[in-house]
Amino acid sequence: MTRPVTGQGERYFTVADAGTMFNPGVVTSNARRRRVWYEEHDPAAAVRIALTVARRSWIDAVTVVPAGVALAGAGLALAFGEHLYEVRRLRGLRGACVTSPVRPPLPRARLCRLPHLVTVEGRDGAWRDVAVWEVMHADRFQTWLGRDSADLKTVEQWLPHLLRLRGAVRARELPDCGAVRALYALLETRYLSLRLVLENPHLFETLLTKETR
Repeated sequence: MTRPVTGQGERYFTVADAGTMFNPGVVTSNARRRRVWYEEHDPAAAVRIALTVARRSWIDAVTVVPAGVALAGAGLALAFGEHLYEVRRLRGLRGACVTSPVRPPLPRARLCRLPHLVTVEGRDGAWRDVAVWEVMHADRFQTWLGRDSADLKTVEQWLPHLLRLRGAVRARELPDCGAVRALYALLETRYLSLRLVLENPHLFETLLTKETR
């Protein structure tokens, strides 16, 4: 299947990506197959299991699927985890990615919760923006980001506005101002990802004022 990729390298996810059905629990993936590894209905316990399973060398992606979550969201989270694994592998960062279609609990200290910004095709054929969550250890987060700290709590608070901002960027609906011009300059070679937000917090704080929401 041909997967849509923008000129800046962002992958869009299709209905087919989100079409896999899973039972609640911890789902694993590698190059050969996907399967439910554990059925676990307690979200915190499922995250602990997922982080343990992710250490195994033959696992590419692990997704925590809480009970009651739409199956399309579960399929999307695993497809995105597989995508993250491949992108990071090519950049020299090994290790399975642990994702969730909903905001996961952090069952112990020194864990980070990342809301990735993802564009997915709805069943009506329209593109929409959603969050796919990732859990990783703080040391791995620092290696991935290339800096010691980032304000993930603030980014979580910004999340609804960031998702709307992605849609407005795609539709070219933002007002003409300095911050918007600076954003479009970045988007000539990048796309509006969580990483871009973390690397440019002051710009996005300006963009997410009432003037540009």
